[in-house]
Amino acid sequence: MEFASWEQALLIFLVLASAALFVHTLRPRIAAIRAGKSDRVRTDQIGRRLWVAFKEVVFQTRVIGGRPVAGALHAAVFGGFMFFGLETTEHFLKPFGVHFIPPFYKVIVAVWAVLVSIGIVGLAFRRFAMPKISPDPKAYSSGVVALLILLLMVTFLYAQAEPPAGLAKANWWLHALIIVVFPHLIIRSKHFHIMMAPINIFFRTHRLADLKPLNLDIEELEAMEEEPTFGLETLGDLSWKQRMDFLTCVECKRCTDNCPANLSGQELDPRGFILAGRASILEVADDEPAIGNILSEKALGQCTTCGACEESCPVGIEHLQVLTGAKQAQALALGTGMVADDFLKAVERRGNPFEQPVSARAKLIEELGIPTYEAGKTEVLLWLGCVWSFNPDAKRSLESMVKILRAAGKSFGVLEQESCSGHHSRRQGEEMQYQTLAGENIERLKASGAKKMVAPCPHCLHTIGREYPDLDPELEIDVVHHSEYIQELLAEDAIQLDGGNGKRTATYHDPCYLGRYEKVYDAPRDVIRRAGLKVVEMDRHRERAVCCGGGGAGFMRQTEEEGLRVDQLRKGQVKDTGAKLLVTGCPECKMMLDAAVEETKDLAEVVADSLS
Repeated sequence: MEFASWEQALLIFLVLASAALFVHTLRPRIAAIRAGKSDRVRTDQIGRRLWVAFKEVVFQTRVIGGRPVAGALHAAVFGGFMFFGLETTEHFLKPFGVHFIPPFYKVIVAVWAVLVSIGIVGLAFRRFAMPKISPDPKAYSSGVVALLILLLMVTFLYAQAEPPAGLAKANWWLHALIIVVFPHLIIRSKHFHIMMAPINIFFRTHRLADLKPLNLDIEELEAMEEEPTFGLETLGDLSWKQRMDFLTCVECKRCTDNCPANLSGQELDPRGFILAGRASILEVADDEPAIGNILSEKALGQCTTCGACEESCPVGIEHLQVLTGAKQAQALALGTGMVADDFLKAVERRGNPFEQPVSARAKLIEELGIPTYEAGKTEVLLWLGCVWSFNPDAKRSLESMVKILRAAGKSFGVLEQESCSGHHSRRQGEEMQYQTLAGENIERLKASGAKKMVAPCPHCLHTIGREYPDLDPELEIDVVHHSEYIQELLAEDAIQLDGGNGKRTATYHDPCYLGRYEKVYDAPRDVIRRAGLKVVEMDRHRERAVCCGGGGAGFMRQTEEEGLRVDQLRKGQVKDTGAKLLVTGCPECKMMLDAAVEETKDLAEVVADSLS
């Protein structure tokens, strides 16, 4: 094709005008992000960040993992974007006589054009013809984008058929005009994630819901020139990453589809509050309150901090930073809307949520003959936690764990005194109570000299192992879940199991803080099978497991329930397996899901029953 000078000039004008308009539209969005505060260092471990972003963007791991069929269609479309980069560049250089793509690459792009066409038609059909599973069937901008992508593929493939000169020129201009217009649809719609997702994933925290300690030093706070803020009081307290999250959201609804509160028919809607946050940072003044503009007090109170929303997000959004920040504002600044007052008061008065005297733990330890940990003599520190220490219903679980340790010939012991780990206090925003409790435990742990701790409670496991070192980097202790430690004992042949459970069928519930937070999925299942049980999985298990409802002090929260309680939802899923035995790896899960079926046992009980 030959291009006249006026065509070359027109093309240059269109490209420059499009670029200028795009930058003009982009500026307020960048300004909205830059208006946010810095919440932490997000440029550490650059190599790891680059690899995670590359893996999740190029290989679409989270996109495909959550929804295999729709994810594969999306991956096909994304692959087209990558392969068409060079083709698009050459397309705009053709009027100036520049050709650099070899024929074999044209064949590759043609193959991808077919795949993209299949992918975009499939996604459009899912969105507009299958409203029951579509994330948002009324997003007509998606239909326009889909049509333009399909036209790009059709015009490219038509060009490869070498049409007559006049049609070839018209086809070339149609392809070029679509590309010139396309960025403006992207920046004005949810498709803005095409630009933002790789950046957002790169800056995401290294682990799920990685909370940073608030500075609560009174002297330092009094010396501050500005009035200190605690948590997410106003929209002005949003960090730049939270603002980027709002603008990156692809509206796929995966977060909401995996939220246990939403699945139970309650108000909390993770996608909804992210989109409300987007509207707020663009339209509402920074001095307006976050609670009320982003989400309601009622919805905030329904969160169990299970992490399902954040774990399922394919574009790196950190929902829990917003939720926890809002709860911190409730507890430390606003003093209203809190739903765990009874829990926090019980811990304040008695040091445990069950309001049992400290002597109850000491009596239990004496009754079971559990030794006290001795530095230099004892090999393993057994952490009891609040449930095993103060809930009488958990006594058999503790007895079973002690039986296993004795059968293995391991030297073990407990601390003379434990404070609540502070996990739920922190998740309900009471950072001051958390730091006080953590400080007490850190002193005891350092004084004990313990190097290895076995914890039955995933909440304690995560808090002590992951979060205490943020308060005191000198605390060095290896914290493992009791399922992992029992698996070690079995691998060492320190204990032998005779399959005394009689080849019964059981189902296993994945605790949120053991699964999604600590990525421990296989150890409990391996132990259960070696104890002679056949594991039948629930429909939602491993990464997709539904919370038991106990997270975020759920077993003592005062909330107005709509629909089902979260524990009732999960109990129904347990029953649907047909198993008569439910095995749990968390004392709180056992407490919440007890009576879902005929029998509920902690993993330690199953193993103790099967000891040779």
